[in-house]
Amino acid sequence: MVLAELGGQIASALQKMSNVTIIDEKALNECLKEITRALLHSDVSFPLVREMQNNIKKIVNLEELAAGHNKRRIIELGYL
Repeated sequence: MVLAELGGQIASALQKMSNVTIIDEKALNECLKEITRALLHSDVSFPLVREMQNNIKKIVNLEELAAGHNKRRIIELGYL
């Protein structure tokens, strides 16, 4: 897979996530699944992909955020 194609698939996964109104565990997991598939298809090592998933889940701790928090507010807080 060409690097541009990988970037496109990752961008597509992030775009789909940004289109949902409420970012919950289901939306986060779906986004991570798409990114994982793209990376594994591009021959990125499985341990590295698993580490990436774990790091993202630690950073985006949905339990710390209010359940079903509005994504626009999360994005605003993330850019401040």
